[in-house]
Amino acid sequence: MLKVVVIGAGPAGMMAAGIAAKDGNEVTLLDKNDRLGKKLFITGKGRCNVTNAS
Repeated sequence: MLKVVVIGAGPAGMMAAGIAAKDGNEVTLLDKNDRLGKKLFITGKGRCNVTNAS
Protein backbone atom coordinates (compact mmCIF):
# COMPACT_ATOMS: atom_id res chain seq x y z
CA MET A 1 0.00 0.00 0.00
CA LEU A 2 1.25 3.46 -0.92
CA LYS A 3 0.44 6.79 0.65
CA VAL A 4 -0.81 8.96 -2.23
CA VAL A 5 -1.44 12.71 -2.18
CA VAL A 6 -3.50 14.17 -5.04
CA ILE A 7 -3.31 17.95 -5.34
CA GLY A 8 -6.36 19.43 -7.01
CA ALA A 9 -9.89 18.11 -6.59
CA GLY A 10 -11.20 18.86 -10.04
CA PRO A 11 -12.55 16.09 -12.25
CA ALA A 12 -9.11 14.62 -13.01
CA GLY A 13 -7.93 14.83 -9.40
CA MET A 14 -11.06 13.15 -8.07
CA MET A 15 -10.73 10.40 -10.68
CA ALA A 16 -7.05 9.87 -9.84
CA ALA A 17 -7.84 9.72 -6.11
CA GLY A 18 -10.67 7.27 -6.69
CA ILE A 19 -8.55 4.94 -8.78
CA ALA A 20 -5.67 5.09 -6.31
CA ALA A 21 -8.03 4.29 -3.42
CA LYS A 22 -9.65 1.45 -5.36
CA ASP A 23 -6.18 -0.04 -5.83
CA GLY A 24 -5.82 -0.18 -2.03
CA ASN A 25 -3.73 2.93 -1.45
CA GLU A 26 -4.14 5.45 1.36
CA VAL A 27 -5.24 8.64 -0.43
CA THR A 28 -5.29 12.27 0.66
CA LEU A 29 -7.06 14.69 -1.69
CA LEU A 30 -6.13 18.38 -1.36
CA ASP A 31 -7.78 21.40 -2.96
CA LYS A 32 -7.69 25.15 -2.40
CA ASN A 33 -11.48 25.40 -2.39
CA ASP A 34 -13.72 24.50 0.52
CA ARG A 35 -15.85 22.13 -1.60
CA LEU A 36 -14.53 19.37 -3.81
CA GLY A 37 -15.69 19.12 -7.41
CA LYS A 38 -17.31 22.54 -7.39
CA LYS A 39 -17.02 23.00 -11.17
CA LEU A 40 -18.85 19.74 -11.80
CA PHE A 41 -21.84 21.06 -9.88
CA ILE A 42 -21.93 24.60 -11.28
CA THR A 43 -21.37 23.84 -14.98
CA GLY A 44 -23.70 22.07 -17.33
CA LYS A 45 -26.45 21.80 -14.71
CA GLY A 46 -24.49 19.08 -12.91
CA ARG A 47 -23.96 16.97 -16.03
CA CYS A 48 -20.14 17.16 -16.00
CA ASN A 49 -19.92 19.87 -18.67
CA VAL A 50 -16.45 21.00 -17.54
CA THR A 51 -15.05 24.27 -18.91
CA ASN A 52 -12.23 26.63 -18.03
CA ALA A 53 -14.68 29.40 -17.14
CA SER A 54 -15.29 30.10 -13.47
